[in-house]
Amino acid sequence: MVRTVETAQTFLTAAEVDALVGDYLAGMGVKALAERYGIHRATVFSHLRRRNVPSRRPGLGIDEKAEAVRLARAGVSMRAIGRRMGVDRKAVRSALVDAGVIMDVGPRTTDR
Repeated sequence: MVRTVETAQTFLTAAEVDALVGDYLAGMGVKALAERYGIHRATVFSHLRRRNVPSRRPGLGIDEKAEAVRLARAGVSMRAIGRRMGVDRKAVRSALVDAGVIMDVGPRTTDR
């Protein structure tokens, strides 16, 4: 038996796509855009690609890195900082390494 799960599709008008692109260029994150416009994150990327909008490197901006450092020094975990800022733990870790808060020890290996 094959079951299908149907979800309502949300189609954006050209004006809504223009607004989405403007919000993205203003710094809004993909996750927030998806929530605002009621579409999937992959659809956000598709609209941006179709409009030839250059993608931002995922991670934290300068102000966000400073906030991550402040939170880490206050004892907040990298995972909790990432959740608060909408990025993964690796982005937070990278920001903390760049700021010298933690050391980058490289890949872990075991000697046997």
